[in-house]
Amino acid sequence: MTVRQENLVRVGKKPVMNYVVACVTLFNSGKDEIVLRARGQSINNAVDIVERLRKFQKNLQVRDISIGSEDITRPDGTRASISTIEIALRKE
Repeated sequence: MTVRQENLVRVGKKPVMNYVVACVTLFNSGKDEIVLRARGQSINNAVDIVERLRKFQKNLQVRDISIGSEDITRPDGTRASISTIEIALRKE
């Protein structure tokens, strides 16, 4: 999935409502489509964000969902694989 930076919301450890507000702000600024990107434990938050957005934006559609994994190097030098998700949302 090709994503432009101005349409991307990276989900991390902040409260879920912070990301909901960020998404609503992007839609209100004229964006028709945004992408939520999350890794690891933040994947749960990404799903929660989409569900909460559906309450605010009645005309919201999930256009695409991509899942995958990334290889990372931990601070102790060991390698690990971490799950990722990208959820593309479109406002009709």
